Amino acid sequence: MILLALLLAFSLVFSQETYRFGFTAVVAKEDVKSVEKFLSYLSKKTGYRFVPVFTKSYDEMSYLLSRGMVDFAYICGAPYVEDKDYAGFELLAVPLYRGKPLYYSYVITRREKNYKSILDLRGKPYAFSDPKSNSGSVVPTYILVRNGYRPEDFFKPIVYTYSHSESILAVYYGFVEGASVDSIVFDQVVKKSPEIASQIKVIEAYGPFPITPMVVRSQLDDDVKYALRKVLLSMSRDPEGRKILSEFAIEGFTVVDDSFYNPIRNMIAVIKNSTLAYGYEKSDK
Repeated sequence: MILLALLLAFSLVFSQETYRFGFTAVVAKEDVKSVEKFLSYLSKKTGYRFVPVFTKSYDEMSYLLSRGMVDFAYICGAPYVEDKDYAGFELLAVPLYRGKPLYYSYVITRREKNYKSILDLRGKPYAFSDPKSNSGSVVPTYILVRNGYRPEDFFKPIVYTYSHSESILAVYYGFVEGASVDSIVFDQVVKKSPEIASQIKVIEAYGPFPITPMVVRSQLDDDVKYALRKVLLSMSRDPEGRKILSEFAIEGFTVVDDSFYNPIRNMIAVIKNSTLAYGYEKSDK
């Protein structure tokens, strides 16, 4: 009987439709256990099986989405704007941060430093995350371009960490003097690492900007999209769901349309139309 029960349970797991859920720099690298809880919750509520796929860069994730090797992904507003047509994905839902689908680009440094602004860090080593990160690259590039500076000349050098949590650690350990990071990831890191919080300060907050979205491969079956969206939108009304959301420093999910991301489109347009060099590269895909 025990063997039969085990075989039935085993067959149930493998009879579930399986979907791949991608995670990028918008999730702190320390949050693998939280990701497991999140996907387990989604599986329990939808009846589908979800497996995580982690990538180092947004370009990697867009490529996997374009090839059907990832079905859902938690990405950033800038790669959503730049890659959605070539990669063939669409908005599924967006998180709520402090009650709104908005977040900030934080400029951080160590507490003992006297910097008051990103403009005070001229000639200093500075961390950007992914070149396609809104908060970690597009925003600081936009600020510098609007002030008449070439980012690659302004900072000495720009260090690309490809992770907001790595940018925070680079500041913490003194490898760079400052960094631009996602406010949600910053909240995650300082909540779980008080020793880091005690040594790091936010000197500027730019925004708010359209928040980092969850996207879905456009060709996926509509029933699957609907089922997952329904669960995401109801998570905040469920005690277990709220607990999982809090681990990601968010409060729930809502839906927005494509035009919601126009502020990011406008910043990218200013950067690309500038005669100044910039760190954010236009995709040639």
